[in-house]
Amino acid sequence: MKIKGAIFDMDGTLLNSMQYWNTVGIDYLERMGIDFEDTEENCVLHVGIIGFTEYCNKKYGLNKTYEEVSSAMHDIIAERYKTVVELKPGALEMLEKFKQNGVKMCIATATEQKEAILVLTRLGIIDYFTEVLTTTIVGKDKNSPLIYEVALKNLGTSKDETYVFEDAYYAINTAHKSGFKVIGIEDKNTVVPTEEIVPLCDYFLYEKDNYNTSFLD
Repeated sequence: MKIKGAIFDMDGTLLNSMQYWNTVGIDYLERMGIDFEDTEENCVLHVGIIGFTEYCNKKYGLNKTYEEVSSAMHDIIAERYKTVVELKPGALEMLEKFKQNGVKMCIATATEQKEAILVLTRLGIIDYFTEVLTTTIVGKDKNSPLIYEVALKNLGTSKDETYVFEDAYYAINTAHKSGFKVIGIEDKNTVVPTEEIVPLCDYFLYEKDNYNTSFLD
């Protein structure tokens, strides 16, 4: 195979979970008993947890810290990981194909490690990966290439034979600018339109493709 190493994002790439990140702000407000307006500012994918916290404190007088809101939201997401989040169709078959061909794989996610390990274990795929790296562990978000560089070192593969699998525009842009080969993954909850993401990718997998990576054979 052309590929020797694979660095996988988790949410929206391997897992059908971005829909829950899309609604976690609304879930949080409902649990707080707040009669809220359904606006873009309630969508964490659009404004981030910091922006959501600032908006709600001003709009609804919550007087909550970022840490308090973030902790509550991660509790909500953890519940989803324990119960309803599933793999995207074809993802397991792709992982097994890579394993059988000796491709080294690791996770590089913005999700907290405890939550990531929880869902990867429940779905029975944790053993495919040499490491579960997070932006918290490396100390930089995916606007920095650090997590990909750390993952590459962990895999011990060459950069020209290692591919980054991502769904989010900003992360794909970071990996692309840093010289990584990128395979973009379509996800209907991605904020940036697909047509803006495709040009940054070496290959792009649409949902209909079901992770057909025969182009790497």
